[in-house]
Amino acid sequence: MSSGPRTIVVIGATSGLGRQVAHALAADGHRLILVGRGPDRAESLARALPTAHVISADVATADGVDSVARQVHEVTDTVDTLINNAAVMRPRRETTAEGFELNFAVHHLAPYSMTSRLLPLLRRGDGRVVNVNSEGHRTPMRGGGTVTLDFADLQSERDYDPFLVYSRTKLANLMFTYQLHARHPELTAAALHPGVVRTSLGREFPTVQVRLVHAFALSARRGAEPVVRLATGSVAAGKYYNRFTPVDSSSHSYDTAAAQALWSATEDLRGPFAP
Repeated sequence: MSSGPRTIVVIGATSGLGRQVAHALAADGHRLILVGRGPDRAESLARALPTAHVISADVATADGVDSVARQVHEVTDTVDTLINNAAVMRPRRETTAEGFELNFAVHHLAPYSMTSRLLPLLRRGDGRVVNVNSEGHRTPMRGGGTVTLDFADLQSERDYDPFLVYSRTKLANLMFTYQLHARHPELTAAALHPGVVRTSLGREFPTVQVRLVHAFALSARRGAEPVVRLATGSVAAGKYYNRFTPVDSSSHSYDTAAAQALWSATEDLRGPFAP
């Protein structure tokens, strides 16, 4: 691990958990490249953290990822840590400009594509990839049951349950993390559940479950603490963390055949990883 200030790219940095992560990293003196979707929030963050380089882009699309990657390459030749933190939760099925279901695009396609495009910079830096995941990969917030991928309906066209889709796409993100570790051991890839954090995620769900979750949730500041730790401190490669502690993820997340099939399907959708 490199010593001193790190060059860190934070995806999903302009609000909620990501914004708190950005402020904590800036206070520790790290060089930051911060990415968020809304231009107004990006401008606000740039004013609050004038030493950071802030990019406004929609990483749910390949064009958005390419735009971010070009700008990152313009301002640095190394990246020590990439934090893939962008997240969504929608009550109704939405698609991106490419026609992909939004949860799948943000939680899985974006980290895959962003890591791929920044791979040369990561290899020249400390090469750490931190994927912000969720204990929701085990079971949905509503309805219960185990979570597995449905390869016949990766885009959730047949039946859209927002809680199940969120969980499935977080499972996909975790499988990507494990495959990234296996295929690119030169990187230090890890995923974490930062805790149940009180953010705007799920604000469109005025349900009893969501209100109860928010009533007992951590602040975004406390949720940011383990993300900062994994981004800058010691970390075990290829592991899943529940806040600060490495733990076993769901049994389905270790299904290597399914993870390899997901990698292949993702390459069909977004092209080869780091061609």
